[in-house]
Amino acid sequence: MSLITVERVPTREELIDRARELIPLLRRNAEQTEKESKVPDENMSALRDAGLLRLSTPRQWGGWELSMRHQVEILCELGRGCPSTGWIAANHAASVDLVMLMPEAGLQEIYGDNPDTVMLSAASLDPALRADRVDGGLKVNGRFPYASGCELSDWAFLAWVPVYDNGEQTGVANLMAPPTDLRIEYTWKVAGLLGTGTHAMVAEDLFVPDRFVQFASLKADGEAESPVPATVLIKGNLHSLSSLVGGARGALDVVREKLEEHKPLAFSTYSRAIDSLSVQQEFAEATHLIDTGMLHMLAVADGFDAVPEGEEATPAERARLRMHMVTSLERCREAMQRLLDLAGTSGFAQTNPVQRYWRDLEIGSRHTALNRPMIFEDYARSLLGIGAPVSLLF
Repeated sequence: MSLITVERVPTREELIDRARELIPLLRRNAEQTEKESKVPDENMSALRDAGLLRLSTPRQWGGWELSMRHQVEILCELGRGCPSTGWIAANHAASVDLVMLMPEAGLQEIYGDNPDTVMLSAASLDPALRADRVDGGLKVNGRFPYASGCELSDWAFLAWVPVYDNGEQTGVANLMAPPTDLRIEYTWKVAGLLGTGTHAMVAEDLFVPDRFVQFASLKADGEAESPVPATVLIKGNLHSLSSLVGGARGALDVVREKLEEHKPLAFSTYSRAIDSLSVQQEFAEATHLIDTGMLHMLAVADGFDAVPEGEEATPAERARLRMHMVTSLERCREAMQRLLDLAGTSGFAQTNPVQRYWRDLEIGSRHTALNRPMIFEDYARSLLGIGAPVSLLF
């Protein structure tokens, strides 16, 4: 049994308030976050102190075990302050669901008396990736190209690693290891979400004991069966989405503040842009689009909450929920274009937070698991019943 006891789970309102109270801190540290390509220790300590690293953690291990709706509401507030920090908190919450697939003995060691231990998850298509069976566990070699938070996480969930025994593949496994046991390659040099530090990790003769291994044998046809339920994977995508929707709300906050400071409308008869009917309409449209994105996001959360515990959402339902995630992002991206128009050229100044929110949203919304064309194709196939999904994991 866990050594952790939870006296009282904070209410939804309490946790949302805690997240909102962190927004000024996260915004103040946003430039540092981006410059260092890492969420600052001050941000992580604040998340820990506020209990916001326990959203998805089961109560057995000292967490809050919240519904998906409540989780995304809270993560959205963090993204509103800093999308990179929100993304790390979201990646952690999603990774916890994956970690819970591990053997009980491993979970005991992972959590001990620390319900705030920070997780990351990483998968790889590296053809050289493999784990060889050795006494007491697996020896792993290979590269994991995208590992958000690899410099600040306590544990890494390494997914879908091919397992070999005497040179023959016998299955695939999910593994747990401290990121400090892997070599980090500083590869995350992109235009947005820089603070996530999504660098590559390389395993070089990494020994993983059996207590940190979840193994799935090959099927009769020789294909590898995923050791992770598809519903769990898609829930993880929703976690990430929530931080991006939060980023759109953060940009809306900044533009509104500028308008309320009576910013002039250059080369017009308006000394205050806020008095312009066209500006008012553009702001209203942006607000409505973000609200629409929020509604789609919450509809997905409610869809997951409706799935009975221990069961999988049907393939048709998974396709529908993923389509709602795409629509949520599309509405937020449309809103961001209107906000950039309202911010004007000054919105692209490096000192203006609007451009950072914009870049973060553009990069994050291109995540492979939120890939619009592929999700559309899966959805169409599901509606028409004309074949299996083209997405391999969902």
